Parts: sequence; structure tokens; C-alpha cells
Amino acid sequence: MARAEADALQKLLPMLRQLREIKGVQETKPGIFHARRDAFIHFHDEAGALFADLKKPGGAGFDRYPLDTAAQQRKLVDDAKLRAKRLDDE
Repeated sequence: MARAEADALQKLLPMLRQLREIKGVQETKPGIFHARRDAFIHFHDEAGALFADLKKPGGAGFDRYPLDTAAQQRKLVDDAKLRAKRLDDE
């Protein structure tokens, strides 16, 4: 599974802008986000289909999110906000 390149991430710019606004989350490289110095979100391109991996609650692995539709992208952003907030609360 290949990491998504910059040209593939161009399709996700509105969603990436929302992720960049989440308190406590920093984009360390294009499409690679960290929270508390740990990997938090990164993106994969599998045969032209884009996916995001979001750190699971508790930090044990990642949940995979398809990103084909606006609704799927909103789900990722909403879940990322919730999980980042939980990290803040800890």
C-alpha cells in the first residue's frame, strides 16, 4: 500500500484544510499529521482509490477510511476531531 503522493492529495484539499485546523494536530509533511508527536493521520493511494488511516482511540493501530465521497471525508474529519479532543482531555 503506497502512501498518497502530493498530486493525489490535491483532490482532498478542502478536507485537508479542515484537518489542519484541528487543535493539537500538526501536518509534518504533506498528508502526514501528528498529534502529541505520534502519527495520527496519513493517506494511501491504492490503484487510484484514496484512503486515510486514523489512529485508533487508545493508540493501538489505525482505522482505515475510504475517501471516495464527501460524506466519507466528513466522517474522517469528524472522527479526527473527536479523537484529537480525547487526547487533549487526557
